[in-house]
Amino acid sequence: MKKLAAHLFIVHTLALVVVGYGAWEIINRFFPQILIDGYVIIPLFFFVTGVILIYLMMKIPKDKPKQLVNTYMLLRVVKVFAALILVLIYWFADKAQIRNFAIIFIIFYLIYLMIETYIYIKIEMYLKKQGEGGQSSSETNKPEQQ
Repeated sequence: MKKLAAHLFIVHTLALVVVGYGAWEIINRFFPQILIDGYVIIPLFFFVTGVILIYLMMKIPKDKPKQLVNTYMLLRVVKVFAALILVLIYWFADKAQIRNFAIIFIIFYLIYLMIETYIYIKIEMYLKKQGEGGQSSSETNKPEQQ
C-alpha cells in the first residue's frame, strides 16, 4: 500500500507540475489578456486537495470497498465546496480579474478531474487485486473444510 501511495503522490505531483506550467505557458503565449496575478493559487489548490484525497483514500481499510466509494464521493463534494469558497475569496480580493480566474479554474478543474479519476482507478484496482488474493485462498480452504 505504501508503494502505491508513493506512486500516486509522484504521478499527482508530476501531473500538476506539467499541467500547471503547461497551462501557464499556453495562456502566457496565446492568451496573455486572460493571465491573472494569482495563477499559482489554482495549481496549489488542486495539489493540496489531491494530496488530501490520496492520503484519505489510502487510510480506508482494504476489506471495505463501499467505504472507498463513499469517501471518494464525499471528498468530491467537499472539493466542490472548497472550490466555490476559493473562487468567492478571489472574487472579493480581485473583482477585476474574477472572470479570467473562473475560466482558468474551470479548465483546470476539468483537466484535474482526469488525474483524480486515474488516482481513484489505481486505488480501486489495488483493492480489487488485494480482495481477489484473499478470496482465492479462502475459496481453496472451503472445500477442504466440508
